Amino acid sequence: MRFPHGRLRRSAVLAAVVATASAVTGLVPGTADAAPRGSAGEVRLLPSPVPTPTPSVSATPSVIVTPAQVVVPEGGSALIYVRLSQRPSYGWVTVDSQRLSGDSDLLIGPRLLFPADRYSEWQSLLVFAEEDDDATDGTATFESRISQLPGSGVAEWTARELDNDVPTPSPS
Repeated sequence: MRFPHGRLRRSAVLAAVVATASAVTGLVPGTADAAPRGSAGEVRLLPSPVPTPTPSVSATPSVIVTPAQVVVPEGGSALIYVRLSQRPSYGWVTVDSQRLSGDSDLLIGPRLLFPADRYSEWQSLLVFAEEDDDATDGTATFESRISQLPGSGVAEWTARELDNDVPTPSPS
């Protein structure tokens, strides 16, 4: 097929090429033909000029903490265990913990780092109860969260201080 130079625009040339290709193959780009010419009922699909987006799976892991409540002797420590619910889609995940409310004598250990390939292994987090002057068992609520994902992957848990001070008897 020969086109006179300068007489046809590019879109017309492209349309002519597509029409010629369609006539030869029996297919139109981006469509399926149930019975193209020269076939025995086979279905063929020519690539479409517009790419089809592939669905992405964005699974966000959560933090799992056990036990949900820990008892800590005053002046001592206890452990809770932390892991992720599923494999993160990126290398390392940092889990930070903080006190939300309650007794300020209850403290927690450092942040935890989870490599993606060991997300399901339990890691221990140290909970401390500092000595204080009162004879009351204090409690505090904590949260552990994935620091790279603000607002998601959060676990709440509580710690109760088992006080070792003897209550002062009240005067009679």
